[in-house]
Amino acid sequence: MKYITLFVTFCAVFIACEQKKTETAVKAENDEKYLSAKDETIIFDSVAPVKVIYKDSILDWKGYFKVTEDLKRLKKTTPNEVLSVAEELVKDVALMRDSITVKVLDERGMRARMNALYNQSLRLQEMKDIPAITVPEITKQTQGLFTIFRMINTKINAIYEQNDFEQELLDDNFFFSKIDSIQ
Repeated sequence: MKYITLFVTFCAVFIACEQKKTETAVKAENDEKYLSAKDETIIFDSVAPVKVIYKDSILDWKGYFKVTEDLKRLKKTTPNEVLSVAEELVKDVALMRDSITVKVLDERGMRARMNALYNQSLRLQEMKDIPAITVPEITKQTQGLFTIFRMINTKINAIYEQNDFEQELLDDNFFFSKIDSIQ
């Protein structure tokens, strides 16, 4: 009799544990159903900055710093958050494109890069309205934004480095000293 009671207790505990495992598995399965791939965090490349020595010359360019802040926010985010910020990003990129105050930077190469950034941000904004959009497409578009902004920063650095080089040549009378030494 003692063994039968022990056996029945053991079976009851075993059955209760099995039911709990099944309930946990069903709950986990239901939770996974509602999770979206668009809620997973994605980390993008960092934004290549403008060199510190040239940053003073672009302080008046309001749109540039707004776009920089937007992209810093998007560095580690989810695709849903990227799509929700896209409209604000388009406004900031348009401000950046239209409010260039630095005459040295107002050239065709910079304009082309800023137009490309504007087009990429518009495409990202349009993706919000497409129900069948996938996470890899959002990721690729966002990565494109970071790449173009890095190209803009590289171009800013290159323009100022070229101006510095040309100024050094004029200050040192480089051309005239070489011509005189040949004769």
